[in-house]
Amino acid sequence: MKQKSEVLEAISTWQAKGYKVIAPVKRDELVVFEVIRDPSEISFDHVITTNTLKDFMLPRCETILRFDLEKVETEPIFDESERIVIFASRPCDAAGLAILDGILIGEVVDSRYAKRRKQAVLVTVACSQSDDACFCTSMGYGPHDPTGSDVILLPSQGGYLVRIVSERGREFASDVGLESDEGEPDPEPEVRRKVRTDGIKQWLDANFESPKWEQVSENCVSCGTCSYLCPTCHCFDISDEAGIARGVRMRVWDCCSFAGFTKMASHQPRVGKYARYRQRVMHKFKYTVDNIGKVACVGDGRCIRLCPYGVDITEVLETLLAEG
Repeated sequence: MKQKSEVLEAISTWQAKGYKVIAPVKRDELVVFEVIRDPSEISFDHVITTNTLKDFMLPRCETILRFDLEKVETEPIFDESERIVIFASRPCDAAGLAILDGILIGEVVDSRYAKRRKQAVLVTVACSQSDDACFCTSMGYGPHDPTGSDVILLPSQGGYLVRIVSERGREFASDVGLESDEGEPDPEPEVRRKVRTDGIKQWLDANFESPKWEQVSENCVSCGTCSYLCPTCHCFDISDEAGIARGVRMRVWDCCSFAGFTKMASHQPRVGKYARYRQRVMHKFKYTVDNIGKVACVGDGRCIRLCPYGVDITEVLETLLAEG
């Protein structure tokens, strides 16, 4: 078993060996993932960060290429010799990356995402508490679930037990001298919020034109907060920013809630807020299931905590499945 002081000392060792460490730190009223220099800044006692690992694996804005009248040059991603450790992500964050892997490193490979993932080791710290917005168990995960992690630290009697999960984790552990611990972890914290998901795919298959879409989207203001803070939402737009002789091609996050989402020069196929909100639910609970066999939701609850108008995806699912 490792005490917190031993964990922090180990992180300093990782940094000395050349690893860049991304970890949660407290900034004003928020806890956010950042590149850290001082391990003592790392937060352990929060429920979940505000931002997600998507910020680092699929950045919200990145230059893909530069062009001028003479040539087109692909923008390098970053130093491909760089080694990254993402420390103290929660199990739902790791599970979110596993879903993105299935989408972006599947039949069609997003090379920029794939290279970032290859260079990152995910050292998860399992949950010792939950709050009223968590619903990971309803999505098939849990506070100590290792899905997507390379290494997981399980709370135990005030310290942490190390468990090596993946081959990448074993390679990392060998490099830094990390070993698995014997012992029993603390019991998983109770996840009180429950949502019924059995039958949702079948309901969505049969109810594209249901009047319930107007009902469940009534409070949505199309701000995009839910998508930007979601660990699995991955829609993006490509735009060229150019002057007379040169320019750049950018990839930026998009959101199905936005009025301009999928808008074409002559037509907007999703007219009305309800149609865009329908796309969000369909994408998560139908289209992704059709494509990779998984629901694109891990029950992290960020969209519930931070929606400015109280739209609650668990209540939406319950409404859709309710009779009448």
